[in-house]
Amino acid sequence: MTKTTDVAIIGGGVIGCAAAYALAAAGLRILLLERDRIACEASGEAAGMLAPQAEASEAGPFLALGIRSRGLFPALADALRKETGLDVGYRQNGTLSPCLTEEEEDEARSRLAWQRAQGLAVEWWEAEEVRRAEPGISPAVRGALFIPGDHHVTSGTLTRALALAAARRGAEIWEGAPVTGFVRDRKRIVGVKSLDRTVSAGRYILAAGPWSAQVASLLGLPVPVLPVKGQLCMAGFLQGGPRHVLYSHLAYLVPRPGGEVVLGTTVEFAGFDKRVTVGGLGGILAGARALYPTLAAAPVLRAWAGLRPSTTDELPLLGPVPEMEEFLVATGHHRNGILLAPITAEVLRELIVDGRTGVPLAPFRVERELAPRAPEAG
Repeated sequence: MTKTTDVAIIGGGVIGCAAAYALAAAGLRILLLERDRIACEASGEAAGMLAPQAEASEAGPFLALGIRSRGLFPALADALRKETGLDVGYRQNGTLSPCLTEEEEDEARSRLAWQRAQGLAVEWWEAEEVRRAEPGISPAVRGALFIPGDHHVTSGTLTRALALAAARRGAEIWEGAPVTGFVRDRKRIVGVKSLDRTVSAGRYILAAGPWSAQVASLLGLPVPVLPVKGQLCMAGFLQGGPRHVLYSHLAYLVPRPGGEVVLGTTVEFAGFDKRVTVGGLGGILAGARALYPTLAAAPVLRAWAGLRPSTTDELPLLGPVPEMEEFLVATGHHRNGILLAPITAEVLRELIVDGRTGVPLAPFRVERELAPRAPEAG
């Protein structure tokens, strides 16, 4: 069986679903292939922080791309609510980065200075103001950065809403459809195979997250993405939980609309192992308790791990493959796939529909030279 479409998208995480929605909205015929189920991996369970300012250590391509993508969320959340009836949990109450030590305060004040120099909205809150906003915060708090523009969403609902909205605009979604090969006419790709089916498209988008390298290897194409494991857990607060996202090097706490709080995370180079470990979960809980001591009485509802796709420079791979212009790559978003999904989809739409994009892609070129990952100590 051969199916013909305008664009074939490989991967049903947030990046693939956002691309499907944007391209279907542009009037193109879309077919998305997901090896398992939509949002069944990290996109379905991520904490959902939209926090480029909290994440960025300096001004640069990630911050610029993240700020641009963050600005697309209000309209996107509203459109998805209207088109699907789903509330993606978009909350605009800002992010607090508390400081418990002098070293943390020094780093925060440095961040405050360079971000203000970039024209970004960021505030310093003294300890008393932090306690008023977050009564459960550690008594050791010295102050905090407040970033009003860093928001959060419910990632699984967002991903599923994007897929549903794409489908309602005519996109075809195949679940349980692993990519098993490609069909080529000389150098050009003319089809992608999934078991006994073939999809012939004008363009192909690789958005398979940490599995992107495996899919690309079927073309003999090096895509330097590796899985990075992140463990998380959910705590239940009947009352008195955090009102803002709390972001620290110790841990992060992300309140959900139902009163639960997502706690994270780890950064582990453990291959495709998604097991939750005592050490990983213990470190998260210790860090979260240090920030928010009343957490000690909250029940742990569940724990899980996801695999993020990462490159060694922690910047995504985005754009066409040289000498293979029909094949575009959109992967390697590391810890920020949810944040960067809207701008990634916009870039792909512009490249396919207009033949160019207004987003500078040089830092994200697929063919850029990446250093190998340094061996871990010990």
